Amino acid sequence: MISLSSRSLEKDDYEFFKEIIIESNEWQNEECNVEDLQTYLLSYKMFNGEWRIWKSGDKPVGVSYVMEWSPANEKPWIGTILVHPHLRMKGFGKSILAEIGSELSRKGHKALFVGCPIQQDKWLQFLGKCGFEQFKVEFDEYTSKEFMIAVKPL
Repeated sequence: MISLSSRSLEKDDYEFFKEIIIESNEWQNEECNVEDLQTYLLSYKMFNGEWRIWKSGDKPVGVSYVMEWSPANEKPWIGTILVHPHLRMKGFGKSILAEIGSELSRKGHKALFVGCPIQQDKWLQFLGKCGFEQFKVEFDEYTSKEFMIAVKPL
């Protein structure tokens, strides 16, 4: 397992986040583009989750968003996990999810949920490799998109 550290995302980290977004067309199509990042981050304030920057040593490798309590089912949810494109397929994403899972498990949680746009095959495959199991498909009337809801036992 890769040794990682994390802390809350700060304004100084936005340039790194923007760098990842620019290199991630799928994420831009599903979430936001660089110009909308601050508005996008503000839209998550009401959910009381946490945006984090993940580092290996002193080098940033990724960004995540986790809600420890979701109004959907009162369970923890991953909202975002985004690894720098040059560092993908090297175990960073899997290690980030493992760290998040361990932290939640220590707090007494038994499962971690994620909702992924159904057409994002690569994202779904990644989640499967990280131990998430398909739970159900939901249709979001607000976005008119279908999402695969997946769960990982902790």
